[in-house]
Amino acid sequence: MNKHQRLYRIAEIEKITDVPRRRIHFYIQSGLLNKPLKTGKTMAYYDDSHIRQLQVIKKARQRGESLFSVKDLVKDIAPASERKVSDYYTVDAVEGEVRPDTVRKKTRGRNSQKTRERILSVGCEMFRKCGYNNTRLNDLTRELDIGKGTFYFYFSDKKELFLECVPRIFEEMFSSGWDDIRKLYNPVERLEMRFQLALNALEEFCIILQLAKEAMADTDPKLKELGQKTYLSIRGPLESDIKKAITRGIFQPVNVEMMASLMIAIVENTYYMREINSDLSMEAMKIHIYNLLAYGLVGAGERLPVPPEK
Repeated sequence: MNKHQRLYRIAEIEKITDVPRRRIHFYIQSGLLNKPLKTGKTMAYYDDSHIRQLQVIKKARQRGESLFSVKDLVKDIAPASERKVSDYYTVDAVEGEVRPDTVRKKTRGRNSQKTRERILSVGCEMFRKCGYNNTRLNDLTRELDIGKGTFYFYFSDKKELFLECVPRIFEEMFSSGWDDIRKLYNPVERLEMRFQLALNALEEFCIILQLAKEAMADTDPKLKELGQKTYLSIRGPLESDIKKAITRGIFQPVNVEMMASLMIAIVENTYYMREINSDLSMEAMKIHIYNLLAYGLVGAGERLPVPPEK
């Protein structure tokens, strides 16, 4: 028996073997899979023997062999139940350093927290750059220079990482300027400043909207909820300002939710307009769009001057 072999949690075994935990538990109960190392009522660890056994079982089942015949194929793989936790090592998430005779705790240690923050930081950067669907776990771990086991030590999958990253991305993009908006009493001036801030960070604004859309389109209820919350966190302040403008007689009565959504869509499409109409200055676009949003196609009121096109 080799000393200081690797220990895994069941989430890591799931990812490495692509076998769901429900089936892993079934294999254990059926005697096909070695029992895990128990360190408590709810704490169990797996080793390389479980990975080898699951790989053998998968290949045998793909060949159409029965579970009874599979038992003979896996029975000679050394069982983990004959070993002690001290016979294994776990990979400390700090620079891949190996520490013998320890069982990892998710929230223990300054270095562990530092690594988790590093994963979040790189994750935020990659989600912003590539979007949720195009961010691959292999690329993320390669950029971090860590193994997948280390990643799964902190996050169960890409979705869990994404759920933590999006609020951070949103805060980084939109926190600046909020204090100035709060100081304004006139709702139209508040809308104008929100519009200005969004246009000043147009690419980032479009990124967070795209992340929200990808999350809302996912089948996972948690991601859907995250996408909705992110979108509503952008739309909500606009709705509030529009309602106040209607109450004070500045705007005519309109469907507030629809108007706020329309404003977001117009700002988002300004990005593509800028790419197509390169001769249209950003300042001209700001004034054109603001006039449209504030006064509509038909209506009275003093309009802002539109600079001549170049």
